[in-house]
Amino acid sequence: MTEYWKEIFAEIPVPCVVLEPEENRVFRILDANEAYCELTGTRPQDLYKKSSEEAFPANPQQPDHGHHKLLESLNKVMESAEKDVLECFRYDIPIWGTDQFEERYWNTQNIPLRDENGRVKLILHTIRDITLETLFEKKEKEIQEELSINRQQYKNFIRENPDGLYRLDLKGKILHSNEGLATLADIPLEEIIGMDLLPFFAPHHKEMVRTHFLKATRGSITSFEADFISSQGAARVLRVLLMPMHLEGKVTEVHGIAKDVSGLRESEKVIVEKSRFLEVNAAFISSLLENDLDDKALHETFAIIAKTVEADRMYYFGADKDPETGEILISQKVEWCSDRASVQLDNPELQNMPIKRVEEITAPLTRNLPFSAVLSELSEGQMKQIFIEQEIKSMLLLPIFVEEQLFGFVGFDDCKKERCWKNEEVTFLQSLTHNLTNAFEKEIALDKVKKREEELILSEQKFRALVQEGSDLIGILDLEGNYSFLSENYKSVLGLEPSELIGKNASQFIHPEDWERVREQFLALENTKQVKISPFRFRNSKGDYRWVQTTATNLLNDTAVNGIVANSRDITTIVEQAREIEHINERYQLAATATQDLIYDWDLEKDEVTRFHRSSREFFGYPSEVVTKRNFWRDHIHPDDLLVEKRKLAYIFEDPSENHIKTEYRFRRADGTYAQVVDKGYIIRDANGKPKRLIGATSDISDINAKKEALKIANKRFKMAMKATNEMIWDWDIATDSVTRSKGYKNIFGYDTNDATSVHSFWLTKVDPKDQEKVVNSLNRAIANKDQEKWKLEYRIIKADGSVAFVNDRGYIIRDNEGKATRMVGAVLDVTHSRKLIRKIKKQNTVLKEIAWEQSHVVRAPLARIKGLLHLLENEYFEDMTREQVLYHIHNSADELDGIIKNIVGKTEEINA
Repeated sequence: MTEYWKEIFAEIPVPCVVLEPEENRVFRILDANEAYCELTGTRPQDLYKKSSEEAFPANPQQPDHGHHKLLESLNKVMESAEKDVLECFRYDIPIWGTDQFEERYWNTQNIPLRDENGRVKLILHTIRDITLETLFEKKEKEIQEELSINRQQYKNFIRENPDGLYRLDLKGKILHSNEGLATLADIPLEEIIGMDLLPFFAPHHKEMVRTHFLKATRGSITSFEADFISSQGAARVLRVLLMPMHLEGKVTEVHGIAKDVSGLRESEKVIVEKSRFLEVNAAFISSLLENDLDDKALHETFAIIAKTVEADRMYYFGADKDPETGEILISQKVEWCSDRASVQLDNPELQNMPIKRVEEITAPLTRNLPFSAVLSELSEGQMKQIFIEQEIKSMLLLPIFVEEQLFGFVGFDDCKKERCWKNEEVTFLQSLTHNLTNAFEKEIALDKVKKREEELILSEQKFRALVQEGSDLIGILDLEGNYSFLSENYKSVLGLEPSELIGKNASQFIHPEDWERVREQFLALENTKQVKISPFRFRNSKGDYRWVQTTATNLLNDTAVNGIVANSRDITTIVEQAREIEHINERYQLAATATQDLIYDWDLEKDEVTRFHRSSREFFGYPSEVVTKRNFWRDHIHPDDLLVEKRKLAYIFEDPSENHIKTEYRFRRADGTYAQVVDKGYIIRDANGKPKRLIGATSDISDINAKKEALKIANKRFKMAMKATNEMIWDWDIATDSVTRSKGYKNIFGYDTNDATSVHSFWLTKVDPKDQEKVVNSLNRAIANKDQEKWKLEYRIIKADGSVAFVNDRGYIIRDNEGKATRMVGAVLDVTHSRKLIRKIKKQNTVLKEIAWEQSHVVRAPLARIKGLLHLLENEYFEDMTREQVLYHIHNSADELDGIIKNIVGKTEEINA
């Protein structure tokens, strides 16, 4: 067979080469047909006598693909003497004239050509380019994986959502539910399906729930909150959203989301309760400020407080020391009682009672700690006897300390139930007690102040003379912060009459958020002569707060002053300007973080630059201290771009009509590489057009430029691939029956793409009538089958010139969430030529088989006779025939053999026809 390989090779239409095996498993190319050279972009002289590895070197970027797999197949053929097929393997082809490789996929057959002894002498290597099909399948696989991930994410959202997600029919029965609703109802998921959701709602909300459900069945989206009771009796508050689901214009189901907001509602109750506490506290403070600290004012306030905490009795006991023994005596001063409690204010046993008589309260109250008790937990004694006599179920006592001594205590009794006082209630009542303590301290302080007023009048007059015309605010305070003197300019600066502040504590005018800090710094004067108090807010006559800065000097030992002198200055304007600058810088920083750009503000007159970026190491790898340097831009711009950019800036600065600048240049990263950046800026000029400032942003566009270039190369490669292939790409919008086709449609079939916009009204009319029904049925089955994603069919089509073409049509079906086909994308391959070649090859194979049979059987008979007769002549052995008769038979056998050979030659000519 090896003697005829050239004749056979010349007639093979598929791309192929003939390889000759050598030692050391090297295969050298003897010949390559035109189809092979055209497909691989080579010439026969480039391949002749070269080894397979020399002709097509492996792609260094893809060492796992290519030549080594081809060698494996060739060696397998050498060992088995049988054909070996590589269905799909990657072998990248070099792009001649460059060091680049083109990604290619092949279907190849390696066919052994044996000699008469059956040994493999040559290998016929045929190839078929399946790059487009392979890449399409890979892309299709990626799409399938992405779809699978999306489906899994959707399932996870439904399954793991803690909220109840469900579907109801129009009667309110549950068609589907997630685990969240089953958990809310305390029912297994499999049992809740088919149940009615309405019975789970509290009776007082069922009618409302029914109304909202009917509203949803009529096509409206609605939401509500209702009390919900699970199968185990757990009470919850649900926020429910109901959404109608339409099918063909009618509501067929109602979908719902139920969220447990019980915790939120409990939090709201706590907030309301705390708000009520704050209101009472504010009213209490207001009462203490507006009224004298007398029994009547306290009684009215106690009524409000007791009702707020639901106490039946609230009272105040004063604590005084016995002047003779020093023993603490307690006496009830003020009391408020509800209808359930008996009045104890006139009880003589509660007047001047030694505190140690009630042992249970002595220790905590004298240590400034609260005391609480319930009747059932008390042991026998004086306290339990008081509980029984006054019908008390629970009690809370809060001490009042003035000047580090027990001044008295406030008590609360509950005569209805034993209660455990909540932390927020105790905290609230302690704050009220603290305010009462302040009021007592204030009263004591005022008494002391009154005693000193006459002594201070003379000093005030002296100080007024010195400071009333000054800009600084001067005040005199004691160590507790009470004013005894203020300069007259308090009126002009803050609108406050000095007389309004004298005797009052500074805490009443200092912002609550600043008071603790100011107080802490102020108290340092006990151990030092002078302190500078950091800026704080002070309320003026309009109720607005002004920023002041104060220096306080301790002159308590100066008999002329006998206080702490506070020199204050209004710095509101300075603080607001600093805050505005801070806000501007913060906005710049946020903008830089949001845009991932470097934002800068260049003062052109001072040549100072302020830069803002995301973090200390996120701008091209440089730390913050490098980025903020004055020459950061000049030191890191590419040297070749520096002079160009300076010229651009100078040119734009000189043109008063130009206020914007945009430029691109290279900028060095911390690792030494260069980034491509775009710089956009706005120029601020004065009235004469002179540039004052340049505000702009620098953006890294390296990735954008790289992606643009990659996209450009990819588009070019795709266009070249479309020119090389005999295919037409199409995109069918099934809903509108509109089709978009590539230019290959006109090149291959002769039809204008502008006329071929429909499948049914145009394309199917061009299908061969014998195949039209087959195509329509196949398409309809594929579209109707929700599980089918690919469609493939071979049929005949009539070209514009009237000729018939065989096409292989493949498509990928895109479906919506319900599985309905919405779009198909595919390609049509003209396989007419390949079908003709296949028929021709089949015919040739039939003739070759006949020739082979004649060579092995018909030729052998006359050839055997000739060899036998020649043997008789050589040995001169003529028993029954003469020499002439032997020669006659040889001549007849030779004629017979000549006829057979002529017949074989005739059949061979049929193959070439």
